[in-house]
Amino acid sequence: MLFYNLGDDIPKKYFFSIVLLLSLLTYVVLFLQRTSDNDRKLFSSREPYRYPYFVKYSYRWPQRPSASIIDGTTAVGNSFNISNSLFTANEKIRQEIDKKYCGNKRCRFLLPVAITEQESKAQFHFRQLAFLAGKIDRTIVLPNTYNSHLGSCLHHPFHFYYEQSWLDRNRKHFNYITMEDFKAWLLERQMKDVVPTAQELYIQRSRRSLLLEKVDNCFSNSFDFSGRPSVYYRFPDSHKQSKINVTDVMMRLLSDETREHEYLLTDSYSNEIVDRASTPPPVDVINLFYDRRYKILNEKDADVPLPFSQHWVDIANNISAQLFPYIAIHWRMERLEPIPNLLPCAENLVDSIHALENEQYTNNQETIPRKLRKPLPNVFLLTDYPHLLNATGAKPESVSFQTKQLRNEHHEAIQYLYQHLNITLISADNGRIPYDELPSDSWHILPVNVSSSSQKDRYPDRSVLGIIDKLVAINAQWFFAGRPGVCAKSSSFTSHISGKRLKKFKHQQLEESNESNGDVTNKIIVPLKTFDLKKRLS
Repeated sequence: MLFYNLGDDIPKKYFFSIVLLLSLLTYVVLFLQRTSDNDRKLFSSREPYRYPYFVKYSYRWPQRPSASIIDGTTAVGNSFNISNSLFTANEKIRQEIDKKYCGNKRCRFLLPVAITEQESKAQFHFRQLAFLAGKIDRTIVLPNTYNSHLGSCLHHPFHFYYEQSWLDRNRKHFNYITMEDFKAWLLERQMKDVVPTAQELYIQRSRRSLLLEKVDNCFSNSFDFSGRPSVYYRFPDSHKQSKINVTDVMMRLLSDETREHEYLLTDSYSNEIVDRASTPPPVDVINLFYDRRYKILNEKDADVPLPFSQHWVDIANNISAQLFPYIAIHWRMERLEPIPNLLPCAENLVDSIHALENEQYTNNQETIPRKLRKPLPNVFLLTDYPHLLNATGAKPESVSFQTKQLRNEHHEAIQYLYQHLNITLISADNGRIPYDELPSDSWHILPVNVSSSSQKDRYPDRSVLGIIDKLVAINAQWFFAGRPGVCAKSSSFTSHISGKRLKKFKHQQLEESNESNGDVTNKIIVPLKTFDLKKRLS
C-alpha cells in the first residue's frame, strides 16, 4: 500500500505528525467552506425592517383600473416583463423629462392630497410638511386651495390664497413645484409611456381619520401604484413630545427604506402576494393624506406664517382706510361652553369699548388727523356668527359651525353688540345681500368679490372672507378677543392676528422717532385686549 510504503521511507517520529497535520488541514477546509456558505447567507439578507414600536399600521389594496400597457411594459397582474433595450430607452426618456422639471435625473415629489383643518392650521401643517420634504430629499408640490382648506384636488391654485415670497426665502430648506408645473411633468411622463410610480400614505393620529376616509384622490388613475398598498399609519399626537422624536418618526415612515419594505408584487385577480421584489423601483410621488394637530419638527423658519395674496391685501387695506380709526373684534362662538357666558361677555366688551372714548382714544387724538377724528371708533367684527343675522340666506360663517348649533344665547349676545356699537362686517358680493332685512344704522355689510377671475366665477370661495378679516384686524388701531374658554373658543386665528400685531407694534416702537413720517392709519395703539365676563353686582 502506498501509505504503508510511504511510512517505510519516513522515520516513525515524523509519520504520526504528518497524519495529524493532514487531518487538521481537512477539518479546516471543511470548516471554512461551511462558514463561507453561512456568511454568504448572512450578508445577502438584510436585517428585517421594523416600524417604530408605537406606530400602528395597516395596508389596503384599492381597486384601481388596470391598463394593459404601463410604462411600455406588458402587464400581467402587477408583474411586468420588459426587455433590457426597452428599459434602457424608457429610462433615458424618463431622465430627460425629470431633468427638465427637477434639475436632476429623477424627480421625487411629496404631493399633499389632503391636509385636514381650516386655513390657519392647514397652512401651519403645510409649512411643516414643506420642511419635512426637504429633509427626505423630496420636492413639495404646492397644494390647491378652496373653502378654507389645502389639498391637491381643490379648485383654486396655491397663489389664490398666498404669495410665494415665503417659499423663495426658504429654498435652502426645501424645493417646491407649482401644481401647474407638476401636472405638466405628469402629462409629459404619461405621453412618453414612462408613467410615474406612486404610493398613498395616510398619516393620522391615534385613531383612524374619518375626515381622510371621505377624501377622493383625483390622481388615483394618474400613477403606477403597482405593488404599492395604501398604508395607514397611526401614532400619538400631542404638544408634549418628550419621549418621541416625531421628526425622526416621520422621516422614517416616508423614507425610501420603508417604501422598499412595503413593495409587494401581487396577483391583480386575487390580491394575493406573489413575490417580494429584490430591487423595488423607487417611488416618484408620495400621495400624502395628512390628519395631525401638532408640530412634527422644530424649525424657526417654519413657524413664520405664509403671506397672503396681494389681491386680498389690497382689498383689506382699502377697507382699513375706510374704517380708520377702528377697533377689530374677533369672537369665535362655535362650541363655546358654557353658552350662558355669551351675553355677559358681550356686555363687558361694550363697556370696554365705550371706555376708550374717555381713555386711550382721547389720549391718542394727537396721532389722528383732525379731519378724520370721530367721537367713537368704528368697530370691525370678525365672527363665525351669521353676518346676515337672521335675514334670508343667513348661515354661520365657519364651515364647521352648523345652523342647528345656534342658540338664543348667540342671538342675544350679537343683538346686544349692534344695539350699542357701530359695527361693520364683510360678506360675499353675490348680489343677494338683503340690506332691507338688516339693522340700518349699526350693522353695515361691505360686499367683497370672492371669485377667482381665472375660474370665471365657477367656484366662488367665501372662505377668503376669513383672510380679509384677518388682514383688516392686523391693521386695526385696537384689537379685542374673548378670553379663551370663558368668552370664546381658543383659536389659532386669534393667535395669528395677535402675533402679527405684537411684532408690528414692537417695530413701531423702535421707529417712534420717525413717527411723523409714517402712515398714521397703520398705527397700532393696543395690540390685544381681552374681554371677559361682566362682573355682576351682588
